[in-house]
Amino acid sequence: MLNSETAERLLTANPPERARAEAAIADTQQAIKHAAEIIQHLKKLLKRRPEPALQEFDLNEAIADAVRMLSPEAAKRGIALCAKGIQQPLPVKADRIHIQQVLLNLATNGMDAISDCAAEAHAITIRTALAKDSRVEVSVSDTGTGIPGRDLSQVFDTFYTTKKEGTGLGLSIVRTIVENYGGQVSAENRIEGGAIFRFTLPLLRPA
Repeated sequence: MLNSETAERLLTANPPERARAEAAIADTQQAIKHAAEIIQHLKKLLKRRPEPALQEFDLNEAIADAVRMLSPEAAKRGIALCAKGIQQPLPVKADRIHIQQVLLNLATNGMDAISDCAAEAHAITIRTALAKDSRVEVSVSDTGTGIPGRDLSQVFDTFYTTKKEGTGLGLSIVRTIVENYGGQVSAENRIEGGAIFRFTLPLLRPA
């Protein structure tokens, strides 16, 4: 939506900024393609087929793609978005679109929480770290309002939501995807404010 609005503005400028408008349109087409892939892959996941389409990929590359897709919305909301952690390849075997969707859901959830917060420092941080048993841990932290204590044990339940227009499916889908690939997911509040969501995935080879 942001890209299409930008393209419209550039094309109606005097004189029109054609090159920048074409770049915005190309980004829009890429986003539409990605949305279609998400829908198809989630349909396959929810059908619980016994042999999901797995592929080996570098988790860092999936995180970089997610950050690129999230950056326009983060900039619009005045939120600093960054990825930190292990720079060397983190080989995992899963459906890449599914893992990107986990990252998108968690980061978008964090941005929604920040929107309700009056704090000056608005930030989402995606961080990777090595965990036990040859696993990688990915954390998505925000500087929002945090999670009410009574909700911590229910945030991943299907249809559970504290948002007026929420469906209660975002975090439930996150749990389904992560557990489908042999991982675990958790949520907690940060001492300095905000929430942090963590999930693990098995590494194909030690990092």
